[in-house]
Amino acid sequence: MEIDHNWLALTVTFLIFVIGLIGSLLPVIPGCFVIWLGAVMYWLWVPKGGVGLTYILVTAGLVILAQVLDFVASYYGARKFGASWRGGVGALLGAIIGPFVLTPIIGLIVGPIVGAFLGEISAGRTLKEGGKAGVGTVVGGLIAFAMKFAIAVAMIGWFLFEVFFQ
Repeated sequence: MEIDHNWLALTVTFLIFVIGLIGSLLPVIPGCFVIWLGAVMYWLWVPKGGVGLTYILVTAGLVILAQVLDFVASYYGARKFGASWRGGVGALLGAIIGPFVLTPIIGLIVGPIVGAFLGEISAGRTLKEGGKAGVGTVVGGLIAFAMKFAIAVAMIGWFLFEVFFQ
């Protein structure tokens, strides 16, 4: 019994996409990047069966955007909640350093909060202001999470359109 080459490639790609979608919900797995790798694998495996170079390049840009959102959202969230520039930079540094100091999951969640708080305290702000900046990093992180999930879903939707309707 012979398995159609394209359907095998599509099945493997969808399994990778499922891992990527789950990854977009977890702070440890770079979900959009995993989805992009699945699409690149399909593109290489089935060169005349669906996605083109434009899809690969544009979605590579979306992957970079999704990764940048993780770091920048904490900064802007803290700033929108009244943090000083030190609180914003602390949130950004906490997002970068936190996963290395703590476990990756806890570090990505707690790192920006602690960084914003410490940044505000170092700027001579009150504990309440530091706490407010910490809450801002959480809000920024939630917004980044929603945007990354939307990017992941859009990448998969565009892939499906390219493969089945082009």
